[in-house]
Amino acid sequence: MENTKENKLPQGTRKLGVMDHIRIIRDKPMFPLIFPLTVLILIIAGFGIATEGGFFRKTVLMGVFNQALIIATVSTAMTFVFAAGNMDISVGSAMAFSAVAGVYAYNATGSVFFMVVVCLVIGVVLMSFNGFIHAMFGVRTIIISIVMMQLYSAIVSLILGPDTVSIDYGLCRQLENAGFRNISFILFFVFCMILFHSTSVGRKLKFVGGNARCAQQTGIQYKNTVLISFAVAGLGVGLSAVFSIIRTSTVGTTLGAGMGMDVMLAVVLGGMSIFGGSRSNAYAGLLGAVTVSALNKGLLMCDVSPMLIQGVRGIVFLILVFLNSERPATLPSAQD
Repeated sequence: MENTKENKLPQGTRKLGVMDHIRIIRDKPMFPLIFPLTVLILIIAGFGIATEGGFFRKTVLMGVFNQALIIATVSTAMTFVFAAGNMDISVGSAMAFSAVAGVYAYNATGSVFFMVVVCLVIGVVLMSFNGFIHAMFGVRTIIISIVMMQLYSAIVSLILGPDTVSIDYGLCRQLENAGFRNISFILFFVFCMILFHSTSVGRKLKFVGGNARCAQQTGIQYKNTVLISFAVAGLGVGLSAVFSIIRTSTVGTTLGAGMGMDVMLAVVLGGMSIFGGSRSNAYAGLLGAVTVSALNKGLLMCDVSPMLIQGVRGIVFLILVFLNSERPATLPSAQD
């Protein structure tokens, strides 16, 4: 007679639980790409049904695109910072500061080129200063960004007061019709993709984010790597300031409000871990930005109050961090 096989686990093993199955799925090589695409499709389909097709109107989709372009510019650049295990939520205030400086530069010279240069330079200087403080004094980047967010916002409020500054609306429409924003973003995105995935910069950032101590022992200069990541982030902040000016032709104290949360949510929605490491990628910012913009627009179209929207975004962020951002306990962070 044939021996019947017992459906019992070998001694010393345990049955896989729900968290074990989640980890197995999360560790699949294609998970960082399939997961955010699935979330985006579900959000678009869900709001399409909830609004009875209204979400797919041209004006709505253009609104999603315009907002996503600004968020994606910052988020793509901030993937360099996140890849090294750092966080910065002062990007909105830095963007507003850059935009104010850019508008004043244009009004003083009448040169679009000078306006763009000023925005980029101010963005790089502000973000590099944040990175410099962290690299030189070891203060956690999240603490630095909270302080600098208040400082940059205060300076913008001091300069503008209750007023706004603006540039010629016709000029903004000319730049928009010429595709300036779209072309500039494509060039910047390609630059970030090449720098992150085809040079040693991206490899070093992922190594630092995965295991900072080991990275330093192999000869990687942590301070220099961090400064580079914040400088690239500054380019994104400055470019997003230019895009914001062109989109509305005015700059006020509310510009960039909530951008820090949008960027963090976009990076996580794009499939990256907020702890950085080997699974970081530059396209996460773009993919996540489209999802964030669709989420914001869809909730507004469903008559969800702004306060409740923030709550929904917070819940989504926590769920995504739980699903996609677990850090192995054996790996020290860049802050340790």
